[in-house]
Amino acid sequence: MDRRQSGCARMNNKATLFVSTRQKLPLADALAAFATTIGAEPATALLYSPRRCELATFTNGALLGPDGQPLDISSVFESRVFCESAELRWLNDPGPEQCHRAVILMEQDRTDLSGWDKDTIDDVIDKLEQTYLLWGEGTGSTSNGWSELATARIGALPVPVANVGKNQRVLLHSVEYIVEADHGNAVIFDERLVKLEVSHG
Repeated sequence: MDRRQSGCARMNNKATLFVSTRQKLPLADALAAFATTIGAEPATALLYSPRRCELATFTNGALLGPDGQPLDISSVFESRVFCESAELRWLNDPGPEQCHRAVILMEQDRTDLSGWDKDTIDDVIDKLEQTYLLWGEGTGSTSNGWSELATARIGALPVPVANVGKNQRVLLHSVEYIVEADHGNAVIFDERLVKLEVSHG
């Protein structure tokens, strides 16, 4: 993600944010819980492993790569899986306690997950739409709903966005949730990833 080129738009919306958390949950189980939460809604995943960062689609509880095959998640240490209604964050704990942390953020109270702790953030005074540019430009190579971005610095990166033309960029959209702090100033409580799309700017 290229944070040097970003923009935001004020939404002027109050909101309630529902935050579900659970410790010591393997990634596969966290993904299964997220699939239950979002139903048939398609989602996108950012996966971080020691060797690379890669994108995936999340469909019917499975993380799929550009070839449509399930990905090996055994070495993933951090994951963010997101769609327009919710986001799952998962962080690996390599220690003997295996205290992996999973968090699901959403604005609709439709999670009823056994064993998860739920917190309701009902003092959101505003939301801001944030936009980031992914690294790289389109190469013109597209297949099966995926496109390829490339830059000399990082090489080629497959992205699950269809029909990214040559030299086009891809945007990552998010929503920032603003609350009023004890001292009276407005602060960002959290940020939820939403979607990827082609930049037409």
